[in-house]
Formats: sequence, structure tokens, C-alpha cells
Amino acid sequence: MSGLDLIAFDADDTLWHNLIHFDTAERKFGEMLSNFAPAEEASHKLGEAEKRNISAYGFGVKSFTLSMIETAIDVSGGAVDVALIRQLIGMGREMLDHDIELLPHVEGTLKALHGNHRLLLVTKGDLHHQERKVLASGLAHYFEGVEIVSDKKPDTYVRICSRHGGKAERTLMAGNSIRSDVLPMIEAGGFGVYVPFEIIWDHDHDEVPEGTPRFFTVKDMRGVVDVVAGLS
Repeated sequence: MSGLDLIAFDADDTLWHNLIHFDTAERKFGEMLSNFAPAEEASHKLGEAEKRNISAYGFGVKSFTLSMIETAIDVSGGAVDVALIRQLIGMGREMLDHDIELLPHVEGTLKALHGNHRLLLVTKGDLHHQERKVLASGLAHYFEGVEIVSDKKPDTYVRICSRHGGKAERTLMAGNSIRSDVLPMIEAGGFGVYVPFEIIWDHDHDEVPEGTPRFFTVKDMRGVVDVVAGLS
């Protein structure tokens, strides 16, 4: 039996693809605004707007769509037409409706842990969209609970663990974000497992201080099983 109360997983870019859709939209956005500014400059300004708007709009496609509209107006000096705004809204809708593509080894890892351990899914973002993605993924039955939060802080993890009958110091959190998944869980007293993903969003990137206890990094999702086994 594991010495862990709970094993928690992030969702976007840990269980399934997410950032590739934002990267594609950002490139299209730059091309669409090329009459007003170089594509690279427009995309850069969009990224700045995204970070600036997180505190007001939160994370997710809806926030991203509002940032695209705002940036289009700014970059064009207010000259952008209604037709282009409609295109941007359409891009956002397409992002909300995209198919869920699981990342390698995800289901095998969950199968290996399910039954012997209590699994949670902890993700941030828009409630409605994240619920749809969880259901569409076909993975919901592996999790004892699904927590959709506005942000991930140490006290967020403490509350989640308590709500599910566990303690933070006996909980492991695995995800692709050092800033959101790993460091806050470690600060809460638990274990953080970094599962690298090929695309890194600047806002979620951070460095792990050297010698940080309770920190693990793995090559891919299969490594989470090995970490759990080592903590048994």
C-alpha cells in the first residue's frame, strides 16, 4: 500500500494537448493583423495582453479570445473592422470545440495507479470548458474527484487535500508546470513531479531551486508510476 493519501494530476498538456491550439491561434492572429503590424509583433503584443488580463479574466480560451480582440483594436489603432472581430470570435469557438488528443502513456499510467491509489484531477481554467474536456477525454472514471480552480497556490492544494480526506504532506501532484503544479504542492508540504511538455507557456515557467526536497522530474508520464512505487 502506498504511503500517499492522494495522487493528483494536472490536465492541460499533462493528460492531453492544449497549448498547440493556442500556438496555432497566435500564428493565425499575427497573419490576420499583418496589414497593421508585423506578424511577430502582433503575436508578441497578444502574449502581453494575455498575461495582463489573467487577473481579470482568468485562464482559458474565453480569456484568450478577449485578449485577441483587445490586441486587434490596439494594434490597428481602432481601425480593425467587424468582419475581423467576427473571425477572432470564430477562432475562439473552434478552440472550445477541438477534439481531445491524449498525450502518450497517459491512460496506461492512470490504469496502473487506479484501484491501488486515490487519484484526483486538479486543473485551472474556465469551469464549463474544463468540464467538457474532462468528459470528452474518457478519463473521468479514473479520478475520485475533479477540482477546477481559478489558480494553483499552496493553500489551494491544502484545501483540496483536506476536502478529499487527505493531507498535503502525503499527496503527490504531477504536472507539466513548475510554477503551478510542482512548486506550490511542495510549498504545501507535498511531493511535486515535473512531467515535461514540448511547449512551455512563459507564464507557467519557473525554475526549481537547487536541492529542493520532495521534487522529482520524469521523462514522461510512465515515470510517475516509478516515483509512486519509490514512495511506497
